[in-house]
Amino acid sequence: MQEPDPVAPQALDTIARTAAFLYGHGQSTAMTLTAVERLSCGLGQPAVVIPGWTSITTYDPRPGGRLIITAARPNVVNMRRVATVMRAVDAAEDGPVEQADVERALTEARDLPVSATPIFVAACALGAGALALVFGATDVRVVGLVAAAAGIGGLLRRLLGRLSVGPLVEMFGAALVAGGAGAIAMHANFGVTAALVAVCPAMVLVPGPQILIGAMDLLALRIPLAMARLCYAGLVLATIAAGLIVGLRLGGQSLPVMSPGAEIPFIVDVLAAGVAAACYPVFFSMPYRLLGWPIVAGMVGHALHWWSMTAWHASLPVAALVSCLVVGTLLTPVAYRLRIPFAAIGFAAVVALVPGVYVFRTVAGLTEMVSTPTTELILDIGVNGVTAALTVVCMALGLTLPTFVRDRVLSRTRQAAS
Repeated sequence: MQEPDPVAPQALDTIARTAAFLYGHGQSTAMTLTAVERLSCGLGQPAVVIPGWTSITTYDPRPGGRLIITAARPNVVNMRRVATVMRAVDAAEDGPVEQADVERALTEARDLPVSATPIFVAACALGAGALALVFGATDVRVVGLVAAAAGIGGLLRRLLGRLSVGPLVEMFGAALVAGGAGAIAMHANFGVTAALVAVCPAMVLVPGPQILIGAMDLLALRIPLAMARLCYAGLVLATIAAGLIVGLRLGGQSLPVMSPGAEIPFIVDVLAAGVAAACYPVFFSMPYRLLGWPIVAGMVGHALHWWSMTAWHASLPVAALVSCLVVGTLLTPVAYRLRIPFAAIGFAAVVALVPGVYVFRTVAGLTEMVSTPTTELILDIGVNGVTAALTVVCMALGLTLPTFVRDRVLSRTRQAAS
């Protein structure tokens, strides 16, 4: 058997650092493994990677090979940094690469900043305002207060981030602001859509990439990692809901468990979905030159969603499945071609379909159950909970199935070629 050569330890270190960097900045598990495979060939260093929730293990499979455990927690998404490193990794697909070039790309990527705070805050405000239109807000005061609450929440998140308090505290603080703004809207009698002032800024906080990558890991039978990702996403959602409810209660209000829906004109629905799709990539520090992809895919997906529910009279989960299948099919080759995290660009395109209203109503209903349990309340909680769960599952399946099929086809093609 081939023994490790003297250069191997240094090359293995580079591969381990690259894998941990990609994994910790939002690249999907499958693409991280593909990157390791390419670097392994390009650097002439056999390497195997085992990802976990708190670390990533890289080892040389040859007898006497080293094993490296690198701390990496995949709860951050920075598409600009991932794209920079992936350019260096892609060079290994065509032949040998210099280790110094890969290290230089890692250094360059580490120095890339996240989206500037003013742009981040503006994206929070515009994105939440667009979602308010999608969910039926017609009162300009409601849309304005939604945007203001989301912008303040975004600024608070950045300020708390500088204190290194952790993502859960940041989410709770922003949700608390949203709940307080919702209470103000309800006291001011802004109408049946006043609850959107609380819900839409909270929607900006939903951990969509974690849910989607968790679904991708689940389809690939990486069960422990998938469960870790999904449990983390559930914890974040619970934290957001808690902040929302506390903010409302401090203002003497509560989130209505059921509220009347509103019919949205087609053009307003599609344009607002496009605005939301343009704002969300900012949260993930996506290169601005790539914004057109999620915008176009998001508008196409939402047009199909609107048609499915109005002309076809499909249920919310079925309409979400159809729309996300189309979006996933459009964006899967784009994400692979541009070497950017599919979960981030995919979620940005379909964020307007996320049933956050139903999730938060379910939580609000459960809190109401403690004090005033009724049969009607139980039925409302069941309807909201089942609708939210089925819609999220259908969205995850629709977005991830095209990626899953592509990975399977490529894997079989490589096996046949070897």
